[in-house]
Amino acid sequence: MELEGESDATASVQAMERLHLTARSFSDTERNLMLKEKIRSALDQLREVKALVEGSHDTFVPLSINEQPLLELKQLLLMHVPSSITDEARQRFFMLIDQALADRCKKIVAGVVLTCPWYAATQKERGEQAKHNMLLVVVMNDDRQFFSPANLQTKEAGGVVDLGWLSVVELFHFGRFLVKGRTRYVETAFCDKDALVYSSDEWQHLRDQLSVNTVTGLRPFQEACCGQAMGSVAKKRQNGGMKLKESATLAEICEAFRLLNHAHNHHDNRPPVTNGLHPSSLPETALQALEKLKALYKDPDVSKQDIFACLCSWHDALRGRMKQTKFSDQKAVVAVVGEWMMATRLQGRTLDPVKGVADGHSRLLQLMLEIGGPLTKLTPDQVLLVARAGSYMYGLSTPDSDTDYVVVYRDTSQSVLSASSRPSECFESRGPEKQLEYGAYEARLLCEMLLKGSVVILELVYQGDHEYVSPLWQQLYDNKEKFVTELGIQQYLGLIKNNFTMIHSHKLKDTGRERKLFYQIFHKMACTRHMLAGEAPPVRVTGPVRDFIMDVRTKKLEGELSRESLLSKATSEYDTLRHQLANRLFRLPENPDYEFVTNWLLAVRGSCFG
Repeated sequence: MELEGESDATASVQAMERLHLTARSFSDTERNLMLKEKIRSALDQLREVKALVEGSHDTFVPLSINEQPLLELKQLLLMHVPSSITDEARQRFFMLIDQALADRCKKIVAGVVLTCPWYAATQKERGEQAKHNMLLVVVMNDDRQFFSPANLQTKEAGGVVDLGWLSVVELFHFGRFLVKGRTRYVETAFCDKDALVYSSDEWQHLRDQLSVNTVTGLRPFQEACCGQAMGSVAKKRQNGGMKLKESATLAEICEAFRLLNHAHNHHDNRPPVTNGLHPSSLPETALQALEKLKALYKDPDVSKQDIFACLCSWHDALRGRMKQTKFSDQKAVVAVVGEWMMATRLQGRTLDPVKGVADGHSRLLQLMLEIGGPLTKLTPDQVLLVARAGSYMYGLSTPDSDTDYVVVYRDTSQSVLSASSRPSECFESRGPEKQLEYGAYEARLLCEMLLKGSVVILELVYQGDHEYVSPLWQQLYDNKEKFVTELGIQQYLGLIKNNFTMIHSHKLKDTGRERKLFYQIFHKMACTRHMLAGEAPPVRVTGPVRDFIMDVRTKKLEGELSRESLLSKATSEYDTLRHQLANRLFRLPENPDYEFVTNWLLAVRGSCFG
């Protein structure tokens, strides 16, 4: 059923497609080059408009906030230091945070007011003490966002909203940087209870399970405290050593002392300093600095250099202690945080085993042993697909053809839910010296490439006859028409165009690799013609098309198969195909079905996420 405006959008795109085709014949003058670029840009924009109209533009939605309550929330933040936050103020904080994140996340995990006790100690008025406050909120996205097939960098960037005074971070982002010892996140996890404006049961569980001294004893945390303290206010002298930046403000200098205080507190078995100073726990150098900082606020003529000398002295002493420190085992922290993230994400649900193995269990085990490498570490139910790729899959192999496997697998749901680092989603073994080559892709990466229209991945879905097919993969094949799209056609055309470019460069002239370029062109054009008709192409070619391509592969390149004849034939067929595409009265969906791919990936992760 055609949606309102879809026919107009189609007509607009097709008109621009024809103009784009016409512009290919323009000479490359400066004016025409600019015109071609504008046409390409306009065509991309019109494709995007059509995708929006037809509903194929759905994609990952980054974390966002409602701006309406932010002004009041900021005013409230700047009115309080942790010790002044009453139960009534906490309720107000949570109400405003909840309004800002309504329908934007699945759960608010925690809200913490972060302040600098060193700066607060230099100020008398509470409003001044709270001047540099920051509110950090930890949230959890719903399953569709967390398991999204979107690019990992896109997801990571979309898991943070940073306004300076307000930072909202997704659970994975928080866990990832907590185990790395990022100072702000360690402060957040182990803040004074007065600094908590909201604490869920899950947050309290983390604080109960995680040892503060273990986390502050991580080498990255200790290094960050000392490194950031100096890096924020100091710069190198030309003749060696460090000097205070002329632009360093009182607040920045206080922040530097706060960071050193964190490192110092670890050695005294104290948590990070987040609510008021404890002078009795400070070394003499730090106490001297504190008095000078208080004086600096009242008298700008107080020497910052004397304060900086105290900073350097404390820093050097802490660096010396670090050399004799036995740092915490990061793996232990990763394990605790990982278990906590998984339990928080599941919210009481139980992970059920995903059965990916069909009747070909023994055949699958045989294939896994044959391919070898990291594949042998997978359990059979983690394997979704094993395919013979390349010329074998096209029905164009010869006795000399390489054996090339493509494997699609799934990481266990436990490992995905508890991961605090970016996973490795691809491993390959390829090269001219390899008798057997393979590439293995995790399900999320496969989905990302599928949504981008990767020709290699599309061909896996279009082709039904593989070495091993799990029931889950069969669902993709049964819906292969959902991946016959304009994006797919553009990717096929792009591959063909690249092959033409290589042929015209003469770099591979009269070599076996040039033969491959030619046969790929004819194979991809045959596939594109099927897509033009709205059909999933038969990747394995038959009949006259196969006979011709096999001639190109195996026979002597002369006469009708000479390089010049093949190039002329390929160019003519390519031009005809481009004209057919530009002169259509219809268009396929611009992009694959994002919702379908996401639902499939959720099914791969487990039925409790469906």
